[in-house]
Amino acid sequence: MKQSKVLVLALIACLPLVAASCIGVGQPAGGWSGPTVGDGIIYVASRAGGVVAVNSSSGDELWFYAMVTTSGGGLSCGPTSTPTAIYATPIVDGDLVYVATYSGQVLALSTLARSQSLTFPQQRYGEWEWNCPLDGAKSAAIVADLVVDENALYVASSNGRVYSLDKQSGDENWNRENTSVLAEKLWTSPAIQGDTVYVSTFDGHVCALSAETGALLDWSFRAEAGFASSPVIYGNTMFLGSFDRYLYAIELGSNTPTWRFPEEQPAGNWFWASPIVNEGIVYAACLDGSLYAIEAETGEELWNFGSESSMISSPVLMGNLLIVIDESGTLHVFDISSESGNQAVPVKAISIGASVRSSFYAEDGLVYTRGEDKRLYVVDIDRGAVSWTFDLGEEEE
Repeated sequence: MKQSKVLVLALIACLPLVAASCIGVGQPAGGWSGPTVGDGIIYVASRAGGVVAVNSSSGDELWFYAMVTTSGGGLSCGPTSTPTAIYATPIVDGDLVYVATYSGQVLALSTLARSQSLTFPQQRYGEWEWNCPLDGAKSAAIVADLVVDENALYVASSNGRVYSLDKQSGDENWNRENTSVLAEKLWTSPAIQGDTVYVSTFDGHVCALSAETGALLDWSFRAEAGFASSPVIYGNTMFLGSFDRYLYAIELGSNTPTWRFPEEQPAGNWFWASPIVNEGIVYAACLDGSLYAIEAETGEELWNFGSESSMISSPVLMGNLLIVIDESGTLHVFDISSESGNQAVPVKAISIGASVRSSFYAEDGLVYTRGEDKRLYVVDIDRGAVSWTFDLGEEEE
């Protein structure tokens, strides 16, 4: 009798925990996804697990789509829904917004349908709105940004595979059984050049895949240190950062680097963000707080700028302006067309008053970025100030 009473008391004590697990309370999603803009609408992922569409003119919320994963419950619980983290920045392509989640799902959301508040069953929706769950022997979590070209949507997964999906239906273009596991996990985005997909890995490989079949091609590159950034291709050369604190230029098809930067001593930290290339100049942000301008052909340093805070996100070009945001939330704006002035000196420095760890978007004189204070910021470059902010309504962690 005493043993039965103890068992009943134990079950009563556990009921609050069971109830909490049934409703998924206190499980923040997280992620470092940045905003993007298409046709006057800002799409930004909330760290509470969802995508918000905001009118870029009025700042009004247009719709919200919650990203959740569903799992079976225990005891008397039914299926439970848990918000899922979003690390990849949404991509706008025509009337669809593509979103990838840390739970291994790729979704295509119809901007037209969402604006009309249409709802859909939790299944594949057909050729204009769909949900494709990836799977594999290991976790298929998606951290890297998606890549879209005119033919397909490319996804790098934490299960070490790259997927090619049909943009309209979400169907896999490649037979999964014929695609190779390229690494223990993939957290870098592919780069597409013609009919070839290039992928860098944390263990120091660059792999080349057929864009048609996903099969490994003959050429690959092997480095002593792993690659920290996604590759960027300019002409016939690939540029990417390594965990040995160098930036590499690799001619496609070659087994040796064209150059590495800096030439002698390594930089103060990793080149985590992908560089950008414009008119033969590579602009590379480093976690040591430096922004470098490098001659693409020779690897010669043209100038550098040093910030007191890490530079986590890639620089962005907007006309003749080169913009980079450091972790402290300061936008540094450079006029790269200036011939009389010093290009290494910012023409403007604008602080949003919050730290930034995600990518950002720049268009028509405005910069869109998400602060770690759970707000979306819109910065007017001409005015040198924040125009307005939007509360993402994220749950406290």
